[in-house]
Amino acid sequence: MLWVLSVLGLGLGLGRLAYRLAFQQALEERSSAPAGAVGATTGMASGGSPLRLPEWTGRERVNLLVLGIDQREGEPGPWRTDTLMVVTVDPVARSLGVLSIPRDLWVTIPGFGENRINTAHFLGDAYGYPGGGIALAQETLRYNFGITTSYYVRVNFTAFEKAIDLLGGIDLCVPETIDDPRYPDAHYGYEPFHLPAGCQHLDGRTTLKYARTRATSGGDFDRMRRQQQVLRAVRERVLRLNMLPTLIARAPALWEAVREGVRTNLTLEEMIALARLAAEIPEDRIRMIVIGPSMTSPYTTPDGAEVLVRIPEKVQEALADLFGPQRLRLEVRVAVWNGTLRPGLAARVAAALAPLGVEVVEVRNAERSDYAETRVLARPPALEAARQIAGWLGLPLTAVTAVPDPLCACEILIRLGADFPEIPGGR
Repeated sequence: MLWVLSVLGLGLGLGRLAYRLAFQQALEERSSAPAGAVGATTGMASGGSPLRLPEWTGRERVNLLVLGIDQREGEPGPWRTDTLMVVTVDPVARSLGVLSIPRDLWVTIPGFGENRINTAHFLGDAYGYPGGGIALAQETLRYNFGITTSYYVRVNFTAFEKAIDLLGGIDLCVPETIDDPRYPDAHYGYEPFHLPAGCQHLDGRTTLKYARTRATSGGDFDRMRRQQQVLRAVRERVLRLNMLPTLIARAPALWEAVREGVRTNLTLEEMIALARLAAEIPEDRIRMIVIGPSMTSPYTTPDGAEVLVRIPEKVQEALADLFGPQRLRLEVRVAVWNGTLRPGLAARVAAALAPLGVEVVEVRNAERSDYAETRVLARPPALEAARQIAGWLGLPLTAVTAVPDPLCACEILIRLGADFPEIPGGR
């Protein structure tokens, strides 16, 4: 994710003069660095004088949420997210992962019910969620996937295009000819897009179209793979041409070019330090995963919308690959009762919970088999774990209820009702 950290991020939230002062102070005094997160190393400035550059010294995994919003020039918002990625960096193992999430994935948006995941940002801004759309997107990710993102970068179309041009474009190989007569223009019309197959050099405008179009057989899944291909191409260009020192030196000009289209909570030193860390990670330690057809199933909502739902164990395998097997370990005792006439449902749900690390202490039929709604009943100290379990199973927050005694030798009782769906792959 070098292009976000080294091109778009440097100096965010600062004007040109303020940036120069802050950059000087950050490199010489490091007064604003979080304790234990950023150190400094010494290199040589262009004039031969010592130059101290921030270095990431934290040992905890760093998760960064990347949002690409569908903002067109002059639009006040709120906006949906065309792109939703999580970048995870392990400073100790020196590894980096990128997870791309389909915009049509059907999830629970805390406080707003079930919807496509790309609406979380829109709803958060539109309805005054604390922290706005970015915060609601982060909470939606945490609730449904158990992924906490301490940092975020939000980018619009214009900033992306300018960033690529500031790098001098990128080189990549287009695997198939793209013909998109209905590629959207900036005014809700169409701007036909054609790109032949083959290896070529792309400017910012063409790269944006390549990363946005869905006019190939794989639709949105192909688009997510192309976006990851662009990330690799940017990284390769920055490293091959040894551009990182130049990008840091040109930070004020870069910031002036993209500042209107980027929002982040990364500090100056964190941006530089993470960019340097990412540059040091070898290619064979980078994993990029798309939540694709093998991890999802088509689903038609009650109002007729065509969306995607998760196959839990398949998604869990992908998350364990990127974030490690200990990504989400819930040390609670859980009972699963089948309150339906569907044989084996409780056992299938118990199996789906196994990767979360819970201790399933009881699997049986409920005292009745005609429960209409699924309920997750939790002792008050286990409420947060119950919400994580509900999110993993694709249940709404309203399914979770605090009770003094869930009537089992456990902290959480999952009582399955007729509304609990069967999803290919089992759950």
